[in-house]
Amino acid sequence: MSMMGHFVQVSPDRLKQIIDDPSGVEELFVSEPAAQAMPKLIGALKGRLQGRAPQMLAASMAAMPPEIRERLAESLKNLGVDPDALARGEGGDHLEKLMAERLQALSSRLPGQPPASSGSGQPSGKGASISLDKAWHGVHYLLCGMVEPGTDLASQAVMGGTEVGEDLGYGPARYFDADRVAAIARELTRPNLEAEVTARFDPAQMENLGIYPGQFDPVDDRQWLMDAFRELRKFYVDAAAAKLAVVTCLD
Repeated sequence: MSMMGHFVQVSPDRLKQIIDDPSGVEELFVSEPAAQAMPKLIGALKGRLQGRAPQMLAASMAAMPPEIRERLAESLKNLGVDPDALARGEGGDHLEKLMAERLQALSSRLPGQPPASSGSGQPSGKGASISLDKAWHGVHYLLCGMVEPGTDLASQAVMGGTEVGEDLGYGPARYFDADRVAAIARELTRPNLEAEVTARFDPAQMENLGIYPGQFDPVDDRQWLMDAFRELRKFYVDAAAAKLAVVTCLD
């Protein structure tokens, strides 16, 4: 149960639909193959997670940044799940039921398509998407040198944005309108930024600060995080060129 950082380009019209009715935001992050596999996944969940899910989730939470860990713990409590019990291997049946219900609710919404948006080039108003996998927090740190987001644009690119909709597990989805996307794209392409990003890579310091997922390899993970940074930069530049907004989430 790892935390993955996902980013999706959307048209301004689609973003407005989401702001007006946030119930459809989660489907932005579900690919067509995943949607087709949803019924089988729901069936496979039954009886499979009771023994392993509590410990897996507890271990994942232990590696999270404190703010996200506290938010998730509060969300679990609101759902009737005791975070302390997870570490003892308890609560698997309830956790399994909650996950199945969430997948079922998402699956029921996927067949319908949102209204077409004018001039978007995408009937659904949804453009390209990327996943930074588990590199999201490392990329955030390299961009700004902070554990949490701040007010500057570099610190907003990964973990910033305006929250929209309900808690998806690690907090609500967040969005940047087209103007904010353009500003972030300019920041990510400014001279010397890549040199600054490269210079911030310090495995020991990052581990001390609790940068997810921890235990960074001095060689392999440097390349991994720099590749993820360049992918994110291209994603924002492409979105800005097309005058698109961006919606992001951790799941």
